[in-house]
Amino acid sequence: PKEIAVSFESAGHIIHIGGIAKGSGMIHPNMATMLAFVTTDANVDPDFLKTTLTEVANKSFNMLSVDGDTSTNDSVLVLANGLAGNTQISSDSPDSSTFQEALAEVCIYLTRELARDGEGASRLIVVEVAGAATQEDAQKAARSVSSSNLVKAAVTGSDPNWGRVMMALGKSRAQADETKIDLFVNGVCIMESGTPIPFHKEAVVSLMRGPEVTFRLQLNLGSGEATAWGCDLTEEYVIINSAYTT
Repeated sequence: PKEIAVSFESAGHIIHIGGIAKGSGMIHPNMATMLAFVTTDANVDPDFLKTTLTEVANKSFNMLSVDGDTSTNDSVLVLANGLAGNTQISSDSPDSSTFQEALAEVCIYLTRELARDGEGASRLIVVEVAGAATQEDAQKAARSVSSSNLVKAAVTGSDPNWGRVMMALGKSRAQADETKIDLFVNGVCIMESGTPIPFHKEAVVSLMRGPEVTFRLQLNLGSGEATAWGCDLTEEYVIINSAYTT
């Protein structure tokens, strides 16, 4: 199971937030075939809780893609019983941002673990986009790269293939100027201002053989930023799904 618990203090009261999630395939584009349950003992305003969960889900579960296929069977629920005894947290409370950050930590962790445990997956893929013209563009770009089968296959082969990443960025319909794009793979710059630059390929290949591969795209057009999560595409995924029947 994918599970996590965090806590923080609110005016002398310890508040806990815990979460558990299930899912490993057919997850795209906004959840689908996944369930997540979050519980807290915080005394929290219901409207604030609903709004916060929606905002957090849009930056976590809704930025997850395992295989690009969809389903109608999904839910993310948050339950609060108020037993922590704290003063009710609402949008204008001093601890509202702390609560939001704690809930985000739980949901992002679960999102990462869902991607890491994708059907047949051997690596977690993280796509960070910064400097996009808008927040929406950043999300489009990050999701497109993380869900690209060619990018996923390149990660399986530990191939720092900048062409695959640029292709996925291009089809996202996010505003981009190829002469301004910087691309990093696990912290190593392989493209600067839209031009591939010399890098120690074997060192990057070695980094990509690890359990997590991070692509960072600096679009240098604005302040929009987003992160998406996915997993690589392996022979095991084909084996699992070719043997499946209803």
